[in-house]
Amino acid sequence: MMGVDAGTFWSQTQNAVGLDDVTEGLLKSLSFGAACGLMAVYEGFHAQPTAEGVGLATTRTVVSSSVLTLIVNYMLTATFL
Repeated sequence: MMGVDAGTFWSQTQNAVGLDDVTEGLLKSLSFGAACGLMAVYEGFHAQPTAEGVGLATTRTVVSSSVLTLIVNYMLTATFL
């Protein structure tokens, strides 16, 4: 790995990454998954029962989930700081 042996790499990684980093990462990923899943369920239930309606709902879900992920990330990052 770019001139660094594996032992040194893992040693420095263990020193740099703490339990709070792992906990924050897990909490964020669960929050993102829940937010995107709920958005998909909401849009799916309110979609028109046609191919066009499903396509539009899918597009709305992707866009809404992307924006929601940014908002949730901002809120969680502000909380953890």
